[in-house]
Amino acid sequence: MPHREIMNKLLPLVPALFLILIFPFSVNAADINEEQTTEKYLGKSEEKAYKKVETVKEGQRYTTKLLAAAIQGYDNNVFLDPRRVQDTFSEAIVDAGVSYPLSGRWDVNGGISAHNITYWKATDANLTEADLNFGFNGKLPGNLTLTAFNDVELVEYQANADGNYLGDKVGLALKQKLPNNFFHSLRYEYFYKHYSDRRALDADGVKSAHKREDGRNTVYYDLGVYLKRSMFKVFGEYYYNNSNDNFLDYYDYESLRLGSSMIYLLTDKMSTSFSYYRQFRNYPGRTLLEDPTRGEKDRTWVTSASVFYDIYKNATLGLSYSYRQNLSNNPTQKYSGSITSLGLYCRF
Repeated sequence: MPHREIMNKLLPLVPALFLILIFPFSVNAADINEEQTTEKYLGKSEEKAYKKVETVKEGQRYTTKLLAAAIQGYDNNVFLDPRRVQDTFSEAIVDAGVSYPLSGRWDVNGGISAHNITYWKATDANLTEADLNFGFNGKLPGNLTLTAFNDVELVEYQANADGNYLGDKVGLALKQKLPNNFFHSLRYEYFYKHYSDRRALDADGVKSAHKREDGRNTVYYDLGVYLKRSMFKVFGEYYYNNSNDNFLDYYDYESLRLGSSMIYLLTDKMSTSFSYYRQFRNYPGRTLLEDPTRGEKDRTWVTSASVFYDIYKNATLGLSYSYRQNLSNNPTQKYSGSITSLGLYCRF
């Protein structure tokens, strides 16, 4: 089977890779939500599970895609802390996109999506996201594909206004096909977040006149191969988050993430997916209570497994499990937890 056909089969089945960011020593719900829950569920735009196959309309030059998903899950550590608050959650997703060819080599594309997560009891973690994205991609010599993107998102926490923000993510990505069905890609992005209802703290811990703003520079690289019935890749990602919240430079940190993932087609209708990564985060300004000369260091590992089955031509049922554990030189930062979910993904 040519690698292009394999890739087209695999793309609809990529699971969400839940990303875990910082865990404040405070149990302030807004801090926990904005720094973890959003990233844990929304993840990076290209890793969302509902980025599905495209449907070409007959007699039209443009390509469209539409997906609706309903997910039910159980989280045994909603706030990622020693309290281990457990709860079930419901998730709904609607995602629509369009791509229009400008020429034989260049396409322009755009899309809009809405995403809602509702916990039944731990309502502080409930959120709604609206997303608008646009960009272009084109073929370059040497089997290269260039992609430029701009992704604007609005996130609102229903019970924690301090976590609400407007974000804008812009970037460039290069992907190249290599001999023997290998491929690799390099991406740079800048992510700006403006918190509409939260003021930044000054060096003394007093609220300033300025709203909190964060900027994050990210570099990502992966190398993979398409096999007869599977795809395997390894990846690395580095980013630095810089915030105007100056108290202990609490939200200034660097992160390195290294991992691998694999998708295997069991049958024409069923596939499995596995992933594992380690994340290393250093907070130079977030000093330890027992030793103010040392900054906090967190080491997280995350593993996940999923199985997907096409119950109909345009409908997929997916069962996923994800486990995460964080080790830290700050005892209050140590935690573990898992998420189990069952979802129905319908493509139109």
